Amino acid sequence: MDEKIKDFIKKVEKERNRLITAMVFISEETNGLVIHFNGFCDEHHARSFADRLMRNSGIEYKSIKDLMELPTIH
Repeated sequence: MDEKIKDFIKKVEKERNRLITAMVFISEETNGLVIHFNGFCDEHHARSFADRLMRNSGIEYKSIKDLMELPTIH
């Protein structure tokens, strides 16, 4: 892929990711952490963000949707 195209794609992704907000909940009782992200353009944007986030954190994961067919929660 051409460098100019790669740079353009990175710029578009960065701009799209500016719309994302996060709420962080920490449970002192269970030492648990829940992060809720909002503001994705579509499911593909959310999945690619989650994949990159988990890959960069070093945490291996499987999406619940990949494990079984569940309805989308709204």
